[in-house]
Amino acid sequence: MTQDSSLTAAACIIGDEILNGKTQDTNSHFLAQFLFKLGIELKRVEVVNDDMDTIADTIQRLSNEHDIVFTSGGIGITHDDISYAAIAKAYQLELKLDNDTYERVEAMLNKRKITQRKGYERLAMFPFPAELLRPQQSFLIPVVIVNQNIYILPGIPRLFQLLIESLESHLQQLCFKKLGKQIVGFSRTDIATQKSEGAIASILSTIQARNGNLKIGSYPLMGNKDISVIVSVVGKNHDAVESVAQEIVKEINGWTLSENNSNNNNNNNNNNKAHL
Repeated sequence: MTQDSSLTAAACIIGDEILNGKTQDTNSHFLAQFLFKLGIELKRVEVVNDDMDTIADTIQRLSNEHDIVFTSGGIGITHDDISYAAIAKAYQLELKLDNDTYERVEAMLNKRKITQRKGYERLAMFPFPAELLRPQQSFLIPVVIVNQNIYILPGIPRLFQLLIESLESHLQQLCFKKLGKQIVGFSRTDIATQKSEGAIASILSTIQARNGNLKIGSYPLMGNKDISVIVSVVGKNHDAVESVAQEIVKEINGWTLSENNSNNNNNNNNNNKAHL
């Protein structure tokens, strides 16, 4: 996507439970929505198993290719929670106990009257050196930042979401530092039409060729008697997005969808989309 200046991001979702179907990943979806509103372009999402070398190799590659990398999963007290160790290995760092975090862990264990404490120190064993970011002091574990652009986060959805949301101000400041200006979020306008995708394909291609700073996507629906295709126009210039959307409305005999209607159509028809 050719866009006005933006940082790029990647996500590495870690866990055998994702790959064997036991757990459905929701963190990448949440991250995508968060970054879209913030104005950081999520370019890639990869899912890897609980293997030390696989995690290390994947993280190194993603870090080299993107401005920011977010990880999800592999943080805990058992043998298969190896994200910190794998990323430390990738950059030849030692694992070091963070006393502040471990004191918080001990306080949590005391509060819950947990006496079996084997393995809990793993929650506070971080790659060193690293930046430990705790935007809210109530958080048990911090966001651990390695290599200046790798943000290591837990996989539990509620914790992941809280930590991601807490990074908003930090990421805005990071973007300003790298781009020299305030970051602008992406805008999206969705257009519905009863015409087939084949009937509108050349029209969309022509309009896309004239608007390199926007992304026009076509998403056919199956089993919807009112809508055959939803066309999305995405970009950072809100006025440009709206202008092109109105042009498409006229050219394909369509109509714009409200945000609620657009979300409902996306949620209800994910399994019926013919986009391969």
